[in-house]
Amino acid sequence: MMSVLEHLNDPLLILKKSYEHLNEGGYLFVNVPTWLGKIFLEFSAFKLGLSPFYEMDDHKMYYDKKDLWPLLVKAGFKPSKIKMQYHKFGLNLFVVVCK
Repeated sequence: MMSVLEHLNDPLLILKKSYEHLNEGGYLFVNVPTWLGKIFLEFSAFKLGLSPFYEMDDHKMYYDKKDLWPLLVKAGFKPSKIKMQYHKFGLNLFVVVCK
């Protein structure tokens, strides 16, 4: 689920469905923009004109570890199977979770 969750009105529903459809031992990969990434995207769009400003309205949510971790657990994933790492200077969060 690369760059998908931030566009959804109900990301928990999709994470629950993903959990249901994964085989035991299967992996889910998630990449989302962080709250720091939001600041950079807005600066890039509104001050520098490098990103289309309409993309800002398409993002329903931004995530940090404290935002995404509870959603993954509520979806059914075990905390010990969730690995999270910031990348791109903290602008994005990459997650690997195993069922």
